[in-house]
Amino acid sequence: MVIFFFNIFIINCIIFSFGNLLTNLLFNEKLNNENISEKPIYGIIFLSFLALLINFILPINKFIGTLTIFVGIINFVLILKNNINLNKKIFKNLLISTFICLILLSYSNIYRPDAGLYHLPYVNLINEHKIIIGSVNINFRYGIISIAQYLSAIQNNFIFDIKSISIPLASIFSFFIIFVIKEVFLNIKKKNINSLIFFLIAAATLLNFGRFSNYGNDAISHIFYFTLIIFILKNFYKILSDKNNFNKLTLISVYLFTTKAFMLLILAIPFIFFIFSNKKLDKILNFGSIFNIIFLLLWIIKSTLISGCVIYPIEKTCLKNVKYYNQERTVKEAVSGEAWAKDWVNQSKKKLDYSLYNKDFNWLETWKKNHLKKIFEKLAPYLFFLLVLFGILLIYKRENKTKKINLNTKEIKFVSISSLVFFLLWFLKFPLFRYGTGFIIIIIIFFLVFLINYFKLIPKKKILLKISKIFLIILTSIFLSKNLIRVSKNLETNKLWPDIYSEKNDYIKNVFQQISRDNQIYYYYSKGKLCMYSKSPCSNYEIKNLNREKIFSYLIYWTD
Repeated sequence: MVIFFFNIFIINCIIFSFGNLLTNLLFNEKLNNENISEKPIYGIIFLSFLALLINFILPINKFIGTLTIFVGIINFVLILKNNINLNKKIFKNLLISTFICLILLSYSNIYRPDAGLYHLPYVNLINEHKIIIGSVNINFRYGIISIAQYLSAIQNNFIFDIKSISIPLASIFSFFIIFVIKEVFLNIKKKNINSLIFFLIAAATLLNFGRFSNYGNDAISHIFYFTLIIFILKNFYKILSDKNNFNKLTLISVYLFTTKAFMLLILAIPFIFFIFSNKKLDKILNFGSIFNIIFLLLWIIKSTLISGCVIYPIEKTCLKNVKYYNQERTVKEAVSGEAWAKDWVNQSKKKLDYSLYNKDFNWLETWKKNHLKKIFEKLAPYLFFLLVLFGILLIYKRENKTKKINLNTKEIKFVSISSLVFFLLWFLKFPLFRYGTGFIIIIIIFFLVFLINYFKLIPKKKILLKISKIFLIILTSIFLSKNLIRVSKNLETNKLWPDIYSEKNDYIKNVFQQISRDNQIYYYYSKGKLCMYSKSPCSNYEIKNLNREKIFSYLIYWTD
């Protein structure tokens, strides 16, 4: 357990270190008491970017991961040396985040089946190979991987166990919850309505993302969506006038897109701010904007190289003349992906094919009977919390005269309208709860805030401070209790780390059938089992007519 804690602590130090390095380079932002909790968020982004960049020319092997650790530690030591007055605060944040990660990860399961189907196999793919052109032809799910897989891959090193690739995913939650809670209390001091919104976001995060076994690429995406909302509400007018804040907004938006292709529309947000901002050239011609453009281009190029599509599996974005592009598979995945998100599998009557099911709201009846109920079940704890909160505010209103406040501000309108647009897009195209969690929660939060204001229930500063402290303590206790109960039940198993190797949780590495031709291993066939973290490239289904060649030092796969 001590080694496990130390491992997490070092990785969190490195994330913090790279976050401070990025904000110094791009935004000339010095470390201070107020931005300490923000730095790791940018560290997550920077490490993900570096892994993506390096993988174009090298595999993310143990040498790359070890070098990353050394650079991060050296920079961290320099940060401590140059900010002696902040050292106590830095270590406090890092120790709290490490403890949260430890609780999340200890005796937890990996998110299944997605982790075993393509998250872990892709991590191992980029650990063992530089970018493989046409790798979607080995496993079509590689086309929908997240930047989070690159973040995990760069934890491959000579110092720590390879199972530590799971740590950064837990770090995202731990650093965000520290950041958002700090923002709650900072904004209460400023007597800002943002404090109530941030408090409700913090509560939703603790209730909905407090179990590592539920983590997939979607959870990470929604946590960064919350980060984007917080940033806009805090800095709305600064984004319009200041290039550094505009570039931060753009960076978070680009990162969101790389976590999930569904977040493509998020890229419209910085574009809208750019249109209405002053000094437009100043916002384009700077190091921060160039970095953002390079990041976005790298991701688009990566997607195009592995699948033939700028955004897989959207056919209109595909280059149909490249030989590794598989049009039949791409079209099938686009249609079937939407149908499955609309609960196609649970049709009670005669089953419609994917295309017909997706049309003219043919899916709505099935979806309402099944998945809509699951959405309410998932949201039930949060809705109960909001009901209790509303009741408490009603009680306080009897004792304290309250007034309406002005919610007709540009930042409130912008966030509420944009979230409604994203929510509607989610509902019409991919109404699966895990795809739309963040949008749904933000819509609920803004509805409640407007409702509270309508009934003149917005609490005064002292009351909101008291309520926030009490509820955050209760919700944190619930988060800790759920995870500690899981830990206590599994102590005897001695399976401290999440198992990245086996779907049976026995830490036994899978050895799958080699599919070879001309004495060359083409891929490993798992015969329907989850590939997990095993020799790459791995596919859980058999591939017919697979071809391979090497151009310079790059492998290219295609099918006839």
